[in-house]
This record gives sequence, C-alpha cells and structure tokens, in this order.
Amino acid sequence: MRPERRRDGRVAVVLVNWNGAADTLATLTSLDRCAGEGAAPEPRPILRPIVVDNGSSDGSAARLRRERPGLEVIESGGNLGFAGGNAVGIRAALADPEVAWVLLLNTDVEVDPGFLQPLLDACADPAVGAAGPKIFYFDPPDRLWAAGGRLRIRETVTEEFGRGQPDGPRFSRPADVTYLTTCCLLIPRDALERVGPLDPAYYINVDDADWCRRALDAGYRLRYVPESRVWHKVAAASGGAYSPGKTFHTARSNAVYVRRHAGPAGLAGFLAANLLALPVAWLRELPRGNAGAVAAKARGLLRGLREPLPEPPQGLAGRR
Repeated sequence: MRPERRRDGRVAVVLVNWNGAADTLATLTSLDRCAGEGAAPEPRPILRPIVVDNGSSDGSAARLRRERPGLEVIESGGNLGFAGGNAVGIRAALADPEVAWVLLLNTDVEVDPGFLQPLLDACADPAVGAAGPKIFYFDPPDRLWAAGGRLRIRETVTEEFGRGQPDGPRFSRPADVTYLTTCCLLIPRDALERVGPLDPAYYINVDDADWCRRALDAGYRLRYVPESRVWHKVAAASGGAYSPGKTFHTARSNAVYVRRHAGPAGLAGFLAANLLALPVAWLRELPRGNAGAVAAKARGLLRGLREPLPEPPQGLAGRR
C-alpha cells in the first residue's frame, strides 16, 4: 500500500536557469501570484522556489540574487543540461523533510494564479505519480501547446495532444495519459524517491519521456489536469524550435530512449522512420538556409546509437 500524502507539506519549485535571468524573474513574478492560494478547509501550499543556475555566463546568478533577495540560488558549476540541473534542484528539495511535493517548472512560463491547487488535488491519489496542466502558447495565448500527451516509438518518442489547436471541450476533460512534459510537472515526494530524478544522460529533451516511462513501469498513473493552466514562451532557452544545437541533442536523446525502452522491433521502426524523415527535413530546411540543423540531427542520431547505453537513475529513497 502506498503512503498517504501530506496535503500541508511544502512545494519545492525547481527552476533551471541558463543565461536567462529576465525570463526566470518573470516566471518567479508569475509564481508570486499563486503563493497563498487555496481556500479553507484546504491548507494553503507553502512554496519554496529553488533556482539552479546551470553554468550561466551572463551574470544570471548575481542578478537573480540582487533582484530577488532571499531567493535560493544553487550554482551548478557548469552546464549540466536541463535534466542534470533539475537533478541538482530535486536533491536539494528532498533534503528538506518538510517538502512533500516537487514542481518542475520551466523558466519561460507564466502560470495562472490558481494553477497549483488542481495539480495537488490530482496528486492526492497515492496511485498518481505526477500531474501536469493544460499548457498554452504564450503567443498566441489561446492556442494549445500541450494538453497531455503520449509516449510512442516513431521519428520522435512523444506526442503532445492539441499542439497548435484552439482550446475546446475535448481538451477540458481530466485524463490518465502516458506522457507529461516537464515544462510544468508536479511530482509527489514518494514518487520521486521511488522512480528517481530526471536522467542527466539526456542533457536536454526526452528526459521527461524517460521519467514518465519509468514512473509507468513503477505502477504509477500520470494525470492530465485541464483545470490547471500555464502559458509557455517555447524554446526560449534552447535557441528556437529547429536549431542545430537542439536537433542534435533531441535526436541523440531519442536514440538513447529507444535503445533503453523499445526493444529490437521498436529500434528498427525508429530507424526506418528517421531514414524517411531526414531527407524530407533536409528538403524543407534547405530553402530556409537551415540545412545545418538537419545535418546536426543526423549526427545526434548516430551519437545516440553508438555511445554506451547509460544505466537509468536509481530511486532516491533513503539517500536524503
């Protein structure tokens, strides 16, 4: 039997900053509006923001401390990637026995003032391993970026429901899903202790898919909560949706995920899908002067297929 969860425990909010203090400060200001939310008889969540400065070279850490006195800023000492930076924050959060929940939050989002309580309500069920909100584009703010999602084995390993579509009734029903993005993800303490943190082997992207897969394998459910809403500026920290750096790391991470979770048949299907997709992408990006991003994707794919397959993280229980 899984343990009952503390509704009055602290919520540690982990944000990973990399050369983006302005965005991080805006997200923190947005988060301020939900501090103290909740009406009796529900206890009001106590928020503990933790910013991991992930090797910024633009003075971000100093600016964050200057403009937000008292803010907890942890300097990682280098760019550990999104997953590695989050792992630093998660371990700091779980070192505090009063933390009952960890909220992973991108530094380029704006949250609705009432976004947190529906996520806490969903995670009150001990069978739920994580909950995620309805996520809109920041611009235009009425278009969906993700309304939950699913894991799959194709050219990429995730699909976000509703991407680019207007909101509507079919995206407004709570549901169990197989994938939730770490753009905004609430995870109960016991689930993190059992499943472990995000895997730094992924560097950026696909780390959330891997965590969701491990949570599902551990017997948890993942819950999409449309009553919770946030707005996402999209790719603010990674230089755009289809840049060489992002395509390299995403392709590498997809390959690592498929090798770890898909089996021989899934790996064969993944390779076939990419062999078809790469020429199409090259023809699409060539007139845009962005064929280098496709070449970077191919290099990342080869890297992920050839390098030694890392072992997944272990659970954190007993290692506080």
